[in-house]
Amino acid sequence: MCIFSGNCLCGKVSYKCYVKPKSIFNCHCEDCRRATGSVFGTNLFVPEDEIKISGNLSSYSHRSDSGSTMTKMFCSNCGSLMFGRNSNKKNIMSIRAGTVIQLDLIKPEINLFMDSKVPSTSIDENIKKAARMPL
Repeated sequence: MCIFSGNCLCGKVSYKCYVKPKSIFNCHCEDCRRATGSVFGTNLFVPEDEIKISGNLSSYSHRSDSGSTMTKMFCSNCGSLMFGRNSNKKNIMSIRAGTVIQLDLIKPEINLFMDSKVPSTSIDENIKKAARMPL
């Protein structure tokens, strides 16, 4: 049974996820800011084998500060950033929160990379914070 679903801006890429997210993070690192075009990115983490994706994706890979390969996947038509993979996290995919249809599901647990957040960004004091990525 589908737990949540989403799509890109143009609707040519869509997905269904069959489990609840393992975790949800707000990430304030420079890579997430640049990739999303926003002051932070919100990601839902799920087992990759629990997602059914339809449509054509393009991808871009780069190295993170920790040395892992980060792959970002986006709609090849409208360019909406949708998914991500980290080479150090096997069978885990991140889903960009802005693509999720069921908005009540998006409840971040932690703000990461607070040491690089945009100073004017408001932070919910009820959510945990970490200067970098916790081990």
